[in-house]
Amino acid sequence: MALLDLVGFVKRGQNRKKIFLALDKPMMPSELMRKIYNKTSNTYFNLVSRALTELKEKKLIEVVNPKEKTGRIYQKTQLGKEVQKNL
Repeated sequence: MALLDLVGFVKRGQNRKKIFLALDKPMMPSELMRKIYNKTSNTYFNLVSRALTELKEKKLIEVVNPKEKTGRIYQKTQLGKEVQKNL
C-alpha cells in the first residue's frame, strides 16, 4: 500500500487518528484509553482495541510482547513513523 494511501487510511477514522497520534511511546490499550478519553469503560476500550487492530493490520503499529494475552504493549513501526510525518 502506498504511503499516501496509508495517510488517508489513518485520517479517515476519527478514533483511529486520535489513537495513532497518541501512541507516542510504547503503550497498553488501557493507557491509551485513559490518555485520550479520560475514561475506563468497556465502550472506550473497544474503540481503542478496534483501532489498534486496524492499524496493526496495515503494519503501522506492532505488538512488542505478542505472546502476552493481557497487557499487550503497542508501538509504531518505522512505516507508522513515516505516515505520521505526512499527517
